[in-house]
Amino acid sequence: MNQDMAIIKLQVSVPEAVKAVAEFKQNRVKALQTISAEIKSAVSSAFNGLLHAEMSIFLGQPDQADNKRNGYKEREYALKHVGAIQLRMPIDRRRRFESSVVPPREQIDPRLKEDMAVLHLAGLSKRTLAMVSKRILGVEIAKDTVSNSLDAVREKALGFLTRSLEGKRYSALYIDGTNFKIQRRGSTEKEPSLVVLGLDDRHCYSVLAIEPGTKDDAYSWRAVFAELRKRGLDMNAVRLGVMDGLPGLESAFRESFPKATTGRCWVHAMRNAFAKTPARLREPFKALTHKVMYASSEDAARIAFQVLKSAMGSDAERAVRCLEKDLESLLAHYRFEKKLWRGLKTTNPIERVNKELKRRTKSMETLGEKTLDVLMAFTAIRLEFGWQTTPVDSARLNGLVGVKYNQIESAVDTLLN
Repeated sequence: MNQDMAIIKLQVSVPEAVKAVAEFKQNRVKALQTISAEIKSAVSSAFNGLLHAEMSIFLGQPDQADNKRNGYKEREYALKHVGAIQLRMPIDRRRRFESSVVPPREQIDPRLKEDMAVLHLAGLSKRTLAMVSKRILGVEIAKDTVSNSLDAVREKALGFLTRSLEGKRYSALYIDGTNFKIQRRGSTEKEPSLVVLGLDDRHCYSVLAIEPGTKDDAYSWRAVFAELRKRGLDMNAVRLGVMDGLPGLESAFRESFPKATTGRCWVHAMRNAFAKTPARLREPFKALTHKVMYASSEDAARIAFQVLKSAMGSDAERAVRCLEKDLESLLAHYRFEKKLWRGLKTTNPIERVNKELKRRTKSMETLGEKTLDVLMAFTAIRLEFGWQTTPVDSARLNGLVGVKYNQIESAVDTLLN
């Protein structure tokens, strides 16, 4: 809108200003309520004058010679920064007029719908948002309106998760799945979502794919990899895939990325090994395993593993075998730059995505497919802003939770603009 447009003009007389200051000193809340009411009244008058003028312009057109005004219909309209205002919508006798200022079926400022979508994505449930809408937005809304507000950001949200990857190079991919409770056709069940992160040439994480409603098996992962190829991912640039021990996943990855090797996630591997370790040996087993994981070189790690194997002997043979069968993949990070070792040992970055998603979905009871799609994109974009300013080899990485700038606002700008 033209910034020079001036529909409302404010005038404050000296006597009225003196009176207003006195009222603020006496009861500030009441004075604010009075000013708010006056602002709403002024905005309502401005809108009604604009609607009246719009009808005059419409009736002045040559093809409306047989038409005339036929009264008004009063209705409420929710305007951002103002709240609910009272409108007198003009009606023409022939029922041909449709306002461009306030469309016939529009009850809420489109910008408020965007705000509702953001509040919902930030963690407020539909029920909670509906209950507090009058106080936050100045107008009472229904749960269905909150749900429908996601349509305002859905297209751009999905666009982010299907964006072109042409011209981008990712040396490592992080691959893992998670589960969410999804509501479909009246029933709620857990469904997996497959997540892929990439490590770019600046050593920053980036969310490449979140595929909801997909079975967590090798066949489904092949489809995810094929879709990444279609979106322009340079498959030959990928040198490492960090993943858990899902049967068939390593083979499926190597088929799609022939120049890459696979790295086993240490967190998953240790969790599986500890489950097979006798309780009395878990502390020494953990200490010796950490010496392998945090060794100063690949050779030192192999020596440390032999020490672990010898120390545990037959008392924790199953646990040792659990690590030994994946040892080559567990040590894959040692073949890359030392400053990247910390970031290449685990799929923890994906755990960060999972944690954020689950934290936001916890208050939403159950999710429909539409809500999940938008929420995934919103969460991905929000994390992306933090990750793209913090390389994996940066000392700031451990403090990402405390990033000072407003990541939610940045994510909103990306979705809406």
